[in-house]
Formats: sequence, structure tokens, C-alpha cells
Amino acid sequence: MQGFHLPLKKLLVLVYGTVAAALIAGLWLLLKCTVRVSHVGRPADYAQRSFIECSWHAGLLPYFVGAMPYTKPYAWMNHPAWYMKGVHLFLGWMGVGYLVLGSSGNGGRAALNQLVPMLQQGASTFINPDGPYGPAHGVKNGVLELAQRSGLPVLAIRVTCSRALRLPTWDRKFFPLPGSRVIFEYSAPMVVSAASLEHVRAEIALHLNG
Repeated sequence: MQGFHLPLKKLLVLVYGTVAAALIAGLWLLLKCTVRVSHVGRPADYAQRSFIECSWHAGLLPYFVGAMPYTKPYAWMNHPAWYMKGVHLFLGWMGVGYLVLGSSGNGGRAALNQLVPMLQQGASTFINPDGPYGPAHGVKNGVLELAQRSGLPVLAIRVTCSRALRLPTWDRKFFPLPGSRVIFEYSAPMVVSAASLEHVRAEIALHLNG
């Protein structure tokens, strides 16, 4: 029975994930066609250079609309729970070539160790410095350690929206409404060292909070 239940469970998760990914992709396409996106202060060498991009968890939905599909190599670390399967598949469709499963309290250390060499080999990544559980708008150690170990600069992206629906979640996630304008405001690239770690933490929060 054990050998029967495991493949069945994997199949059900895959079916659920495929349906969920298709719904996410449909919503993404709708917003992609109806939302105007502006990029302010994006580095001139953005397309050729690798970065650790970060933005508050609240702006994750409009980030998907403004940043994807990716046109250069990306590696992501994402929550490993089964109910995230739809997001995992969607990220693959959007150009995330390497997906490492893990987050704070859920194998995050091992996942970070897997992600570092991918970044050293030329991939970029995106991370929510206050995710996945908050507290909201607090810069945790993950983004700083990832930057220090990989050597890649941090690029903080403040995401705002002219008209949005706020969701009743811990991060007050906002959903951009059709016809609205999404603005990406980029910080200068920030290199993290042992000496600059706390300074960069403060600069990330300052930029993301506007």
C-alpha cells in the first residue's frame, strides 16, 4: 500500500499544481496586457549583469507582472510546501531555470547553500527580505548573507502601484488593478561585506520604504 499511495499523492499534487499554475498564468497574462509598467533608475548594464534583486513581500504580485518573463538566467529559492506547486511550475514557465526548495524554518539553510554556487556561476535571483512570514518591512539576514557569500550586489526594487486592492494578509499584499500603473524604482547596486552589512541592511529598508 505504501508503494501505491506515494505515486498517487505525487500525481494529485502535480495535477493540482498544473491547474493552479495555469490560473496564475492566466491572471498574469490579463494584468500583463492591462497594466502599464515603468522602470526608474534601472542600471544600464542590467541585462548583462547578475544581481540579487529584492523587494518587500507585499509587492510580489506586481513584481511578477513587471519583471517576468525573465530574459537572463535566474535561480530562485522558494517555499517547499506542496501547496506551492503551482507557483513552482509558474516560475519555471517564467524563466526561472533553477528552483531550490527551502525557506526560513523549512530547510532554508540547505537551500541557501545550494543557491550560492548558482549565483557565482552567473545566475541572478530575487528574494523578499521580509518573507515568507514577516515581520513585514524588516530586512532579515538571508539577503545579506546571500550577497556576502556570492559576491553579487544587491539591487533593491521599490514596487508601487497607482491603483491596487490590498489583501488581508500579514504583509498587506497588494493586487494591481487593470488599467493601473506599476512603477519599479531601483536602488544603486550595493555590495555586502562584513564591514558594510548593517549599512546595507539600513539602505535596503530606506529605499524600499521610499
